[in-house]
Amino acid sequence: MLAANPGKTPISLLQEYGTRIGKTPGYDLLKAEGQAHQPNFTFRVTVGDISCTGQGPSKKAAKHKAAEVALKLLKGGDMLEPTAPEDA
Repeated sequence: MLAANPGKTPISLLQEYGTRIGKTPGYDLLKAEGQAHQPNFTFRVTVGDISCTGQGPSKKAAKHKAAEVALKLLKGGDMLEPTAPEDA
């Protein structure tokens, strides 16, 4: 997991990041499909100029996935605060 803070979800980490930069993340439900016993949801999260999607068997899981993808993208672009090197 990306979190240097154990116990925090990708959604809460992205919320904290958005608060720091003054751009609150917004979540949009793009798709809800599948049968009642096997649904599939697609959410989009937008933070500033970044927009990412995630899919999952529940709305919560889809939001988590979207937030996780956004965090990876932000971390890859060095937009998040640096963390300890993973190679160490």
